[in-house]
Amino acid sequence: MPVMERAKETALTKFTSLVYLYTGLGVAFWLLSAFALAKNQAFTMPILTWGMQHRIIFTVLEIAIPIGLISLCQSLAQRSYFLTFICYLAFLASFALMGVPIFYAYSAKSILQAISMTAVAFVVMAGYGYVTRTDLMSWNKVLMTGLIAVIIVSILNLVLFKSSIAMLIINAVIMILFLGFIAFDSQNLKRIYHQYQGTNLGAIALVASISLVLDFINLLLSVLSIFGNNN
Repeated sequence: MPVMERAKETALTKFTSLVYLYTGLGVAFWLLSAFALAKNQAFTMPILTWGMQHRIIFTVLEIAIPIGLISLCQSLAQRSYFLTFICYLAFLASFALMGVPIFYAYSAKSILQAISMTAVAFVVMAGYGYVTRTDLMSWNKVLMTGLIAVIIVSILNLVLFKSSIAMLIINAVIMILFLGFIAFDSQNLKRIYHQYQGTNLGAIALVASISLVLDFINLLLSVLSIFGNNN
């Protein structure tokens, strides 16, 4: 392999390693933030109670605020690592409220088992996505269509049907979808690196890890919903 090619491969490896490091730290920060909020019931219970009373508004806010912060992170990434990092932490903190109920609903043993299962599945699918020679770009449309369909069905079930069996099926579909997203987003790291090489790659790595953090969290929540407390 020519020296130039080896240098490019080394730089790409460093970039992807940094992304996976940020992913692991991001998931850990999200879990710790959710745990801290769960312990502070005086602060979180009024919010969750309001959310149960206004489910549609609460769901929209839970989605809109993190998406807004993600967009802000993307706009800051090529200007300032520090501001991108602060925005990244704000995104994780805003998204942590979604994780609070798991500390009320599941035992510590179930949560640790689910994290272990999710981590193994993540490593397998991320490894596949990164090393496969198959172009996974064609998965994007299918995965996004499936995700939109699941969100619509979930809202309908939450508001109208309130079926536990339907929720179980939805979580199984979500689990499959996000296994696909992990592989897709891992392969996409190569495209991101080639698109932004020469710029502030530390901040770009932070932003690139957001997708993988979301993949891990959504997979974890689905695993807990299906297997939590051996129920």
